[in-house]
Amino acid sequence: DEYVSSVNTDNYMGGYQATGLLARHHCDIFIHINSPTSEKVPAYGRLKGFTDFCREYNLEHETIIREFGHSYEAAQSQFLMILERLDACYSGKKKGIFVSNDTQANVLLNLLMRKFGRLPEDYLIVGFDNSPISREAVLPISTVGQQIDKLAYEATSLPVEQMNER
Repeated sequence: DEYVSSVNTDNYMGGYQATGLLARHHCDIFIHINSPTSEKVPAYGRLKGFTDFCREYNLEHETIIREFGHSYEAAQSQFLMILERLDACYSGKKKGIFVSNDTQANVLLNLLMRKFGRLPEDYLIVGFDNSPISREAVLPISTVGQQIDKLAYEATSLPVEQMNER
């Protein structure tokens, strides 16, 4: 992204809006789960939007950064450890969790369903991307959608602009 033309969604506003949704549901603790992301990568905006919203409204929050690997099993292993920690540290608190993508949000949801047989009332989950998994999960996941039509328009406009400049 630093050296090539690209079209991206507004990751910052997505993180900000996801956190706002959790705040409207009166969560006690706000948690963002993400993989290590450089500030130069557009997806870093999700973390920044989350953090800025929490600071602006003086909300108790935590960011959990983990390497989730490239398999379901690797992600599941990390989320099991995260859930153990959340249960130990925030027992009795309503946990608003913003997960960096819908696939990982679904892994978290599956683990909660297996553990409790339902989604506990003290867990709220928001994903990112509005990918099909958010609608096809055992319970549909709230998600930050991307305006694919606008992204496609911008993506096709870039090469046209470059051709016209020649």
